[in-house]
Amino acid sequence: MKDYYKILGVKPGASQEDIKKAYRLLALKYHPDKNAGDAASEERFKEISESYIVLNNSIKRNEYDYAQGYRKSYTYRNREGQTSPTSYLLLFKNIKERIFNAGGNIDRNALFTVISNTLSDETIDFLIYTGDVATNNLIMDEVLVAGIFLNNEHKPVIHAKLIKLADGNTRYIKRIAVLEEHKSQTHIDPEPQKEEKPHITIYTILFFFLILAIIVALAV
Repeated sequence: MKDYYKILGVKPGASQEDIKKAYRLLALKYHPDKNAGDAASEERFKEISESYIVLNNSIKRNEYDYAQGYRKSYTYRNREGQTSPTSYLLLFKNIKERIFNAGGNIDRNALFTVISNTLSDETIDFLIYTGDVATNNLIMDEVLVAGIFLNNEHKPVIHAKLIKLADGNTRYIKRIAVLEEHKSQTHIDPEPQKEEKPHITIYTILFFFLILAIIVALAV
């Protein structure tokens, strides 16, 4: 497969604006009207145009990058059908709100599965690739809040994922440490719930004697 980035002279992480600028300069240089009869220039112009058609379309570019190994394919997309960091932010906000709406009484294993699968390596790679630091920070905030409700054995896994997403941001690496600080807590309940032992009240005793008296009366 042709290296479209190399043909346009840009890096795989180039912005759409950089790709457009590179295309315009090369198209102007190798356009057939300026190189009449030059077969090499005409072939070069075709490659430039082909490269731009793919890289200028976000969906085609995503598929091309995946095939080339530059980045992986992603499943969450915005209304225009394109991948959006905001989509992930909304997902994690929804997860947190569901926890709060349930008063914290949730299936912690299921919560871990949802967070872990949503914050997959592919998702993290994409979020870092987009460079939307502000949205990524908000995502980490949402995950941190939801992560407090996880069981101890699951917190280190999510902690490692957030460290990767922080991408070297020391301020957020320190904030992510909150999950490690909560490892000593099995869950957010201030005290572990104790199993209630059955006990006999005075009303139970009176009810028992009442039933006994009725049985005796019927037997007479």
